[in-house]
Amino acid sequence: MERHLLLTMGGDGGESWNLRFVAGFFRRKAALRLTLFYVVPDAYASGPGEVILSDVQMRHGLEQLAGARRWAVEHGFVPEYVETHAVPRQFGVVRDIVEEAHRGLYDAVVSGRRYLGWLEQTYTTSVSRGLLGEEIAFPLWVCHQPEPDLSDVLLCVDGSGENLRMADHVGFMLAAPGAEDHTVTLLHCREPGNGGGQHVGVGADDAPLSGEEAIAAAREAVLANGVDESRVRVLVLRARDRADKAETILRVAEQDRFAVVAVGRRTALPDTLMRRMFGRSVSERLHDRVNRFSLWVSK
Repeated sequence: MERHLLLTMGGDGGESWNLRFVAGFFRRKAALRLTLFYVVPDAYASGPGEVILSDVQMRHGLEQLAGARRWAVEHGFVPEYVETHAVPRQFGVVRDIVEEAHRGLYDAVVSGRRYLGWLEQTYTTSVSRGLLGEEIAFPLWVCHQPEPDLSDVLLCVDGSGENLRMADHVGFMLAAPGAEDHTVTLLHCREPGNGGGQHVGVGADDAPLSGEEAIAAAREAVLANGVDESRVRVLVLRARDRADKAETILRVAEQDRFAVVAVGRRTALPDTLMRRMFGRSVSERLHDRVNRFSLWVSK
């Protein structure tokens, strides 16, 4: 079964980090279908449902996509499996990406750091953070400058339904032909004094899971996709709170040189006094501090 990825493209063509990450992470490209998606930023509406876009603006967008497609084919992707799609901005870049992702039923949306930097300069906002805040039904990959020799995945386990969906996604992607050399480490951060029998999260059926149950459920979700059990290992470490968990994840990712850190993101609290008291989620902290690896997030 092919894996279909939606890559958000900016003004850098084949230099985009998301495209370079996908090309380096997947050694064989035959099972990958790419849609290179460009939101042309300077469209405007002349009336309800009408969007005006000049020929020059659209031509520039198509040129960027053509350059990215050419780079992808030169680096091993099947020409028939690399599609391009340029659209005028209608609801805002983030919402336009979300609409396309839901409409196309992609296996993941893949954003690159250079694209995000360009958008931040243009719209004074972060698209990746905007996507994290959206109600999305697809995994999100935030890619940074890739190191071609990195290949392994650090899957953070907390027992939540979102985490189990990410475990299933990791297993599905790593069961692709040519991904046999990629390993998965299940990292569970346990609070001091919290033994394996105490509840740490909520599973897909809303039943509380203990630490050992959460690890077992995530492992089963990965293996169910066809990943060999020899490629999966478990690491349990102590962490006091969200901030300490994020620091622990970053430390492990850096010292063991993982290509990907994968997390499940629970629905965030609104920006209220409660949110400010309890702080940001682990995925938000990782997003702010991530370096040298890509962040995979599932809701």
